[in-house]
Amino acid sequence: MVININTDNAAELDNMLSEMQELVIDFIQKGQSEVSPVVNYRSPNDLYKSIDFELPNLGVGVQGTFDLIKSTLKYSVNAWNPRFMDKLYAGTTPIGVISELLMAVLNSNAHVYHCSPVFTLMEIEVTQAVGKMLNMGESAGGLFCPGGSASNLLAMVTARNKLFPEIKEEGYFPRPFNPSANYGKLKVFTSIHSHYSIDKTAQLMGFGTDNIVKVPVDDQGRMQVDDLEHLIQQSIDKGETPFFINATAGTTVLGAFDPIRKISEVAKKFNCWLHVDGSWGGSVVFSDNVMKNKDWLDGSEFADTFTLNPHKLLGVPLQCSMLVTPHDGHLLFARANSLKADYLFHGNPYDLGAGTIGCGRRPDAAKIFLAWKFYGREGLGRRVDRALASAVDFTNLVRDRREKGFILFKDPSPFLQICFWFIPLCLEKFVKEWIKKGEYMKNVSIITKKLHQSINQQGQFLVDHSPIAGQPDFFRVVVNSPTVNLHRDLEQLLENIEEVSCSIDWALVLLSE
Repeated sequence: MVININTDNAAELDNMLSEMQELVIDFIQKGQSEVSPVVNYRSPNDLYKSIDFELPNLGVGVQGTFDLIKSTLKYSVNAWNPRFMDKLYAGTTPIGVISELLMAVLNSNAHVYHCSPVFTLMEIEVTQAVGKMLNMGESAGGLFCPGGSASNLLAMVTARNKLFPEIKEEGYFPRPFNPSANYGKLKVFTSIHSHYSIDKTAQLMGFGTDNIVKVPVDDQGRMQVDDLEHLIQQSIDKGETPFFINATAGTTVLGAFDPIRKISEVAKKFNCWLHVDGSWGGSVVFSDNVMKNKDWLDGSEFADTFTLNPHKLLGVPLQCSMLVTPHDGHLLFARANSLKADYLFHGNPYDLGAGTIGCGRRPDAAKIFLAWKFYGREGLGRRVDRALASAVDFTNLVRDRREKGFILFKDPSPFLQICFWFIPLCLEKFVKEWIKKGEYMKNVSIITKKLHQSINQQGQFLVDHSPIAGQPDFFRVVVNSPTVNLHRDLEQLLENIEEVSCSIDWALVLLSE
């Protein structure tokens, strides 16, 4: 089959959309069914046998393509299923699907205003609104980036270019290698529980990961501000230049919120750029309940940049990540990062691409803009509140099963990640011996990983496991989906763990490791 210039695209799309609608609705309905799995798991080798991944010289046409689409749906993870509790996102919403369809139909590039006028204004308005919610004031605003890691990257690039503009043209040559430089080795400070994108950003920018200073955390996983101040002073005493502090609002493993206000005081004292990585937890700003009763985002108005990902907690389709600032909104990024690409950017302040690292941009702002219009701020806030209530309920369930071998890592759970171990009752008698021999961490990690693998390959649930320094691997269950049910889903997960455990020959597993 070849592309025909005389094809009636509207009629062809009409036919394909009709067929696609049936497949999509069936897929979503299965995701809401109690008996349908989250995934029909296949190993990579088995998946190659089940689907034709060969790219042909001659096209297969509508029927062949839709056969592939059916197979893709059959063997893919169904995130509409509330038992998908593996990552920091859940299934999207009907308006989310519609927003993606709108973007696909328009196929707009949101780099210059005249190519994407409506989406550009959506982006400006939604970043201004979120900035105001974070108490950043009337000059707040920002840009959307292709994911939280990209937002964090743009934040650090902007900080460097703003504080040390000469690096844009001269390159990075700090003291002592360049005695005339007005800066020493640039140092980044972040907690030991922060996202790895901070490390990757420093690597990409040529600082090297050795110049990232990892700050200790307290027993809840929050950055220790006294240690931060001490480490910065140590760096200065060595002739280095601390310039960037990353605070995390909702860490990836535990869901801890660093104390932003106290960290901002340290940033101000040492003239450092304060960035808040709120990729996961920043969306709690939509909840009046959280903003009134929690201090999680207290001090956000003092951040120089703030990353927030609606595609995580708010159910907006992947990817949707914004970087907001109180410093003249998107114009800050244009002034700090733009180059003389006059063939593309002609001085229009509404050309948002001038402030980014790349060129082509999906108009991701449309997805949160339409969701906000559809549900309202209160509706999005209720989604957050429901997730928090489910996390409390699930924490209680795990705690109540202590006698069955379940042990909470943190009680109460700091956020929406419920972290726990499961030690089969048949193995509890060996725990003291493991501790005595120094084998406790290894063996409990083996148990966690084996159970995790077995449960995920069954496909009824998808969950994750995580390590923390000095502790055995534990289950990390993310309670995010608005349709998750306490007994049907969460209690059933714990029962599945027990049932799977009973089918495993633990003596053989531990011996083989």
